[in-house]
Amino acid sequence: FERNVFYANNRDGTFSDVSGAIGLDFLEDGRAFALADFNHDGRLEVFLKNRNGPQLRILQNVIEDLPPSIAFRLRGTKSNRDAIGAAVTVECGSLKQTRMLQAGSGFLSQHSKEIFFGLGEATGPVKASVRWPSGLVQEFHDLPANHSVLIEEGRESPRLEPFTTRSLTSEAKTNNPESSIYPSAEALRHPNSGAESSIAGSTFPAAVETWLLAPISAPNFSLPDLDGQMRSLAALRGKSVLLNFWTIASPSRQEDLKSFSRLYKRWSEQGLQVLAVNVDESHDADKMSDFVRHRQFSFPILRGTDDVAGIYNILYRYLFDRHRDMRLPTSFLVNATGEIVKVYQGPINAEHLEYDFRNVPHTPAERLAKALPFAAVTDPSDIQRNYLSFGAVYFQREYFDQAEASFRLALDNDPSSAEALYGLGSVYLKQQKTAQAWESFEGATKVRASYPETLPNAWNNLGLLSTREGRTADAIHYFQEALQKNPGHLIALNNLGNAYRKQKQWDEARKVLERAVQVSPQDPEANYSLGMVFAQFDDSDRAYEYLEKALKFRPGYPEALNNLGVLYLRTQRRDEAVASFEECIRVAPAFDQAYLNLARVYALENTPEKSKAILQELLKQHPDHAAARTMLEQLP
Repeated sequence: FERNVFYANNRDGTFSDVSGAIGLDFLEDGRAFALADFNHDGRLEVFLKNRNGPQLRILQNVIEDLPPSIAFRLRGTKSNRDAIGAAVTVECGSLKQTRMLQAGSGFLSQHSKEIFFGLGEATGPVKASVRWPSGLVQEFHDLPANHSVLIEEGRESPRLEPFTTRSLTSEAKTNNPESSIYPSAEALRHPNSGAESSIAGSTFPAAVETWLLAPISAPNFSLPDLDGQMRSLAALRGKSVLLNFWTIASPSRQEDLKSFSRLYKRWSEQGLQVLAVNVDESHDADKMSDFVRHRQFSFPILRGTDDVAGIYNILYRYLFDRHRDMRLPTSFLVNATGEIVKVYQGPINAEHLEYDFRNVPHTPAERLAKALPFAAVTDPSDIQRNYLSFGAVYFQREYFDQAEASFRLALDNDPSSAEALYGLGSVYLKQQKTAQAWESFEGATKVRASYPETLPNAWNNLGLLSTREGRTADAIHYFQEALQKNPGHLIALNNLGNAYRKQKQWDEARKVLERAVQVSPQDPEANYSLGMVFAQFDDSDRAYEYLEKALKFRPGYPEALNNLGVLYLRTQRRDEAVASFEECIRVAPAFDQAYLNLARVYALENTPEKSKAILQELLKQHPDHAAARTMLEQLP
């Protein structure tokens, strides 16, 4: 949230921060800027590139009555064609300035290769000399101000072009859906004026339509309509679908839905279906139902869920790599193969939609021509979606079906992708699909990985699967493989140490877990496991030390609290043991071992009523707990 900063040169070796005064202190995450005379009026515009939206701002200088300026465009012949390295010196009256034409002006940016000079209060004709990289020096006299001077290396006479007065903010208008213009940049007169809709005296479009350079698979769903009939997106495969997300608060809901209803019969006869998904909160459901029933729409209205809204919001956030939430209404045009080919934000122009449906591009070249406002030299076959990113985000949000679909698409694009195989394995691990998880992780270990952690993670997860199946010796081998790839892999160190504990190989467990604590001294799991190893060695002092560290770094750690209580009992510290068991029950009421241990303490002390009370509390949490019932039966 650090604002952009603009410094003014005070001409005395110091600078002043004038960001707020001139309105350039934007909150966006700015990454690069470039200067260029976009409209050839002799004033440099500022092109500001942000990581988040708006991704591009074009800032126009509209101050009236500026002093004159002059610009030079150079073309090398003996020197490099772009004249990089050339130096231009201008003299006007007592004013003398020199600028060099440079490349690589900034991070992710390049200023215009026109060289601009402000002439200030100087009057009279301009003299200029150009020193070319080849060593040639040319001089030009009596150049007029407020002109662009085009100079070719070695040619005596330059070409002069006067600056124009054309405004950057002029708008192109057309009724042709094929060539409709939707601004993606902003021309700002008063950046701090507040309302976006009035910036630069122009109005931002209420609707934005975007063809996708690379289609993306539309996540499937099954939702009820207002009559309770379940409808899925997959059931419409083979037909085009307009998928519209809306709420009662959507400004254009009434006009859009009326338009869909009026045209639905014709559209459906032509192969275009409409699914309108309402994503209102549950407390607005009655308002939505009343709104729909009074109008008797001819197409299905579906009741959305938080999960479906969340899945499509993730898709939208990562579709353009700008990470902004989906505003409503938003609609997706889905082709017959189930891929999103166009996105509509805001109200939908029915004529545009009908035209789009009839003219969906089918080849990469056609999509490139549709999506860009200008001819491109890019090879369209190189443009692909990063399904690994989508799969990772879906996985993090626990939308495992969508994560699996995304990782499968990534694998289709690159069958040797270790990351896609690892992602699939992670999904199957969460879904308890052991055989599929094993196959995926094992496949990941046999191909080249793009990211260094992929292989150690895959080996580690093979170890986890082996542990689940009781094959501890195999698990140890896989954890060791993970550590060969990354000796500091904390999870693999913890898992290997615990595998050795399970095998009662205490010395090996101690060595590995001490390494884990060295790698991450504040890791609660490593400290807990190491404490348990020292407890096996009857080294109570060190066992206390590491169990207490585990609780310091993870307060409420139930296993640590319970076993600390057991250690207190072993060292004749009864009161501390009871307090530790009670604390464990308080912070983790579903953890059963602390109840059983505390009940045993009271039973040994011949206070069966206290023991019964503890066991009954455990049975409230776990009514079928066999050990608790057995202990109750044995109490007098």
